[in-house]
Amino acid sequence: MKNTRAFTVAGAALAASLLTLSGCAASGEAVSKPAGSAGAESKGEIAFFTPSSQIDVVAALADGVAEYFESEGYTVTIQDAGFDAVKQAQQIQQAIDTRSIVGAWIMPVAPETAAQSIAALQGAKIPAVVEGPPMSVGLDGPQPGIAFDMPDFLKYGTMIGDTAASCAVDGEGREALFLMPPDAAGGTEQVIGAIEESFAAGAPDVPIVATGEAADISSAQTTVSQLLIANPDANVIIAASDETALGAAGAFKAANKTPACIVAGGGGDGAVAAQEAGDITAVVSWDYTSAIAEAGTDLIRMISDPTSPGGIIETPVKSTGGN
Repeated sequence: MKNTRAFTVAGAALAASLLTLSGCAASGEAVSKPAGSAGAESKGEIAFFTPSSQIDVVAALADGVAEYFESEGYTVTIQDAGFDAVKQAQQIQQAIDTRSIVGAWIMPVAPETAAQSIAALQGAKIPAVVEGPPMSVGLDGPQPGIAFDMPDFLKYGTMIGDTAASCAVDGEGREALFLMPPDAAGGTEQVIGAIEESFAAGAPDVPIVATGEAADISSAQTTVSQLLIANPDANVIIAASDETALGAAGAFKAANKTPACIVAGGGGDGAVAAQEAGDITAVVSWDYTSAIAEAGTDLIRMISDPTSPGGIIETPVKSTGGN
């Protein structure tokens, strides 16, 4: 993996689940590009079907998947749907019709269309890993030829809230601002609820005085700048995405203020770099490194036996930084 960072499916579950709270804008037309080559002796092609490669954490996951399977002798291609569920379904169907792939890794744009695509893959005996729990695509439990890389949204949101609470208490936080991306997807409500509950329990004397939404760093900085004017004592930022955290850091700098802490839920390159530079206090992220190896091993097993049940793998969560 480019970095061992860790996916706001909301994404994904979006696979959605993991798009989770990413808050990035949609990319342009869907594209298909090779992520590398395993050489002339390739064991076959694995396709990674992504909502958008424009999201740092999604791109990082794709890189990790490519690196893993190429090391196992497979060729990997990335299919970018540009947040278009119909386009993603067409990409998957084309791969089935042409028999160009021996396996798939899917981060669904929409659960409804993903469910149809999963059924089509099963019918063609092409195994797949799906980002999100079985219930996100209308299924119950293990499925023939399908493994699920399942995020625990409650654990993820709780870790963000706990990390922010600890930071607020240790850093003499006064008031908090809660920032999130505007689009809700699978798991988002559960994440937000867990953040609010765990933060309130851990830092009862630091109230959340305002919330804001922003889809990118620029709009997040503008939003936080306005909130700081209305709430001058706010010095704790709970950000449910990399973009809102980075925008908040910019807003504090522009206002010549020093936050007690900024905690981000995400884990893309920008947030990781900002945490290492001291602009963000902590980053809570999905740790795909171990999940990729476990799910990848299961997919390779199912390539040999596509009717065997796939596993349900929980994506670990980790926190980097903190007071």
